[in-house]
Amino acid sequence: MQTIYRPGQWYLIVIPGALVALPPDVPGDVVARLWERLPEDKTLATVVDVLTTHAGGSFTSLPSFVAAVAEGADVRIALRGAVSAQVETGTESLELSGAEVTTWNERFLGGATKIDITVEAPADAVGLPVQGGIVRAAAVSAELEPSDADPLTSALGPAPVVGDAAADAPASEPVAVPEPVAAPEPVVVPIPEPVAAPEPEPEPEPQSDVEPEPEEPLPVIDDAFLPPTEVTLAPPVDDDFDQLWGATVHSVGAAAPAAAPVAPVVVEGDHDGATISAADLRALRQEPPVANDAPTEVLEVAPAPTTVSVGRIRLSTGQVTALDRTVIIGRRPRSTRASGANLPHLIAVESPQQDISRSHLEVRPEGDTVVVIDLHTTNGSTLLRPGADPVRLHPGEQTLVLSGDVVDLGDGVTVAFEDLP
Repeated sequence: MQTIYRPGQWYLIVIPGALVALPPDVPGDVVARLWERLPEDKTLATVVDVLTTHAGGSFTSLPSFVAAVAEGADVRIALRGAVSAQVETGTESLELSGAEVTTWNERFLGGATKIDITVEAPADAVGLPVQGGIVRAAAVSAELEPSDADPLTSALGPAPVVGDAAADAPASEPVAVPEPVAAPEPVVVPIPEPVAAPEPEPEPEPQSDVEPEPEEPLPVIDDAFLPPTEVTLAPPVDDDFDQLWGATVHSVGAAAPAAAPVAPVVVEGDHDGATISAADLRALRQEPPVANDAPTEVLEVAPAPTTVSVGRIRLSTGQVTALDRTVIIGRRPRSTRASGANLPHLIAVESPQQDISRSHLEVRPEGDTVVVIDLHTTNGSTLLRPGADPVRLHPGEQTLVLSGDVVDLGDGVTVAFEDLP
């Protein structure tokens, strides 16, 4: 895309295959957010999503803007506010404006070759070329190339800092995009090996003239009932310990080396009545497990959630239809689909004066929104929104509607929109 811009005050984002112009009072984080997201998802929907998020979901709070995105050999362009554009195709040249629209003026043009965008009166300055970046501009002209619709294979760099410094910069200079700085290599510091502490020398045992009495051999308990990794410990004589942890603690060490079990020392008069014998332990292990007689609780299966409707329409003739699919309204509405689960609702209305066409208006749910399309009718359709002037629908173009909006089809027939998200 060969792009030439004329300096001004508006922010102009230029990437291969996309142009976005925003007024100078737009916060810098909005410009930076578009610079980050457009290379990943180069679509007009990305621009609208960032701007509506900044506006808190209110279409009346949207700033003026121009966005043009290449789609193959075609281009999709949207305008809002006192801005204009001229698009040249292989057969014609079209003048577009964003003035006097409730949301924005969106067009899809096939075979576009050149786009001229004007957002403010340009000063008598020489046009400057730009391949990619963010500049301050009043107008821009771009010649489209077949490669503009290709996805970007690499990032465009970090988001620029757009603030007071950028606003005070000369109008003819683009806002600089800092290059990423490579992180310094980590410094490896060797860790000294620990020095083993010297072993203490054994203290000499005191000499005694009295010969010690010979110790009686300790009784050996049969350890055949214990596995090599299980140890039985006799708890200390402590009432609090017995109440908290019980009398006998069994611990299984998976990583403990196989060794002979420790035989407890039995001293006459020291038994606390808590340690069991080997025979008692064998008897406990041979008893069958205690059955759980508690009945099994049966849990009711919750019903699957039902599909939530996105609203409904109410005609002045008394007909009410839920917007769970596309709706076509007219004197003798027809659908191009012959069958299928998504067959549109067809609503026929009377038109004594023949003001309403056979297929006059299409109402289409689009995710969490609803749009209406005038089906190239003879007498047209008019959008009536509380607190706003009536707007004539452009034939074949999508127009977003909100709860409380009314579309006048003519001949006294109106369509009111209720409970839209």
